[in-house]
Amino acid sequence: MDKRKIIFDTDPGIDDAYGIIAAMKQPDMDVLGICTVAGNKGIEFTTTNALKLVHLMDYDCMVYKGAGESMLKVSEDAGATHGADGLGGVKLDYDESKLSDMHAVDYILETVKANPGEIEIIALGPVTNIALAIEKDPETMKKVKVIWTMGGGVHRGNITPVAEFNYWYDAKAVEIMFSIGTDVPIHMIGLDVTHASVFTGNDLTFMKLEGGKLGEILFEMVGPYIESYWKHSRYTGCVIHDLLTVIYAIDQSVCPEEGIYHSNLRVSTKGITIGQTVVDLVNSWKLPVNSIVPMKVDSRKYKEIFFEVLFGKEKVELYKKHVKS
Repeated sequence: MDKRKIIFDTDPGIDDAYGIIAAMKQPDMDVLGICTVAGNKGIEFTTTNALKLVHLMDYDCMVYKGAGESMLKVSEDAGATHGADGLGGVKLDYDESKLSDMHAVDYILETVKANPGEIEIIALGPVTNIALAIEKDPETMKKVKVIWTMGGGVHRGNITPVAEFNYWYDAKAVEIMFSIGTDVPIHMIGLDVTHASVFTGNDLTFMKLEGGKLGEILFEMVGPYIESYWKHSRYTGCVIHDLLTVIYAIDQSVCPEEGIYHSNLRVSTKGITIGQTVVDLVNSWKLPVNSIVPMKVDSRKYKEIFFEVLFGKEKVELYKKHVKS
C-alpha cells in the first residue's frame, strides 16, 4: 500500500498531540517529519513536546524546529489551557537525537522538491513556517498536494470575539498561505466545526477505561482542558480542535459534503479584527476560490473514527453499543 506523505507543522499543544498520535496510528499515513512553531507555547516547549510524542509512539521520524516568533511579533502563552508544559503536565521522556539541525522551513521546501505533488501538510498551529517557505520559494510550495489547517472561523472567534487563536497569532502568515490557495487545495477546519464536535465526559471516560496505557495518558493529558471547560462553561467535557483536522484529513466524510464551501477567503491583518477570517460563502466577491471550508460535522462519526484509529474495531464497536455522547 502506497502511504500518504505527511508533514506536520504544529505547536504541541494537547489537541495537537491527539492529532499527531492519530496520524501516527493511521495505517495509510506516513508522517515524514514534524515541524514546530511557536504558538500554544514558546518554540523550545513545542519542540520538546514534539520529541516527546515521537518517543511515546516509538515513531520513526525527525523533528524540525521552526519559527520562534510570528511575522507580526505576537506572543501569547496558553499555559492556562494546555498546562505549564503544553501537554497537560504528563511526564513523558524524549530523545534529543530525533531533533534535526535543519530548520523547519528548509525541511518543508526540500521535501516538497523531492516529492512534487505528493506532500500533504497538516498545520495545527500558527502557519508561520508555511508562510516563510512560500516567501522563500513560492513555486516549490505550489507543488504541495494539499494543506489541512486548523484555524479561523466564519461565525466566531476564541482569542478575540472574531479571531481564532492560531490565525490571530500570525495573521500575516495566514494571508500569505492562502495566496497559494488557487494552486494548492487548502482545507480550513475552523471553530464552526470544532466547537460542534465535543468530547463528552462519557467519551473521555471510555477512552481512559478501554484505551489501554495510551488511553490513560491521553486522558491525563486532557485534564487542563476539562478543568477549563468546567470552570468557564460548567461542562464536563471538552473540544479537541486539532484532532478534528486530522480525522477530517483521514476521512472527509466526517464533514458532510453539503456543508463544505469552496470559497474565497481573506484574513484581517491589523486592528481589532486582526486574525478574523472572512469567507465568501455566497460568492458575492466573484473572486477565485482559495479555500475549502467545512461548516458541518458529524460529531459522533468523528469520535468513532478516532477511537477505531487508536484502539481498533473491537473497541469502537463497544463504544457504539454502550456509550452515549
